[in-house]
Amino acid sequence: MQLYIIRHGQTESNRYKKLLGITDEDINDTGYKQILSTKQSLKGVRFDICFSSPYKRTLTTAEILLDGKENILIDDRLAERGFGSLEGGSTDVRYISDFWDYYLNKSDYGVEPIQNLFRRTKEFIDYLRSEYNDKCILIVSHAATIRALHYNIVGYNQNTYMLSFVVDNGKIFRYDL
Repeated sequence: MQLYIIRHGQTESNRYKKLLGITDEDINDTGYKQILSTKQSLKGVRFDICFSSPYKRTLTTAEILLDGKENILIDDRLAERGFGSLEGGSTDVRYISDFWDYYLNKSDYGVEPIQNLFRRTKEFIDYLRSEYNDKCILIVSHAATIRALHYNIVGYNQNTYMLSFVVDNGKIFRYDL
């Protein structure tokens, strides 16, 4: 199975470095240009199936990438991590790093606990392995969710600094499973 995992194009919240979790915001003009560039990088790749988070920013990204030629399957397990009352606040690592400590598993302020995020993304990967093992799959999702997918694929331990894996808008991550 080949996985191509892509983060949605830039939004206004991304532009101003604000936490964007479950708020349903679409991509901006820069995001549109980013995804057109991403699309060029994927030229020649034929996807058997596409999965997306249910939010506008991911669905718009998937539609641009696929030119409407493929069905997009929405899966809630690919939704962004909920940031509770921190939503719209700063993405500065000084404020959010504890929320990325797997063993602390903080849920203060209504933030979705990291272990929950990792559990639902692992469940999604297990589903893909059981149902689509011989396919080339496009996944369009969000920074936190992609980070969790990545660590569920490559592994992690108590010394893993989760924020060291950088997930830029429009970036392509490829995995062979």
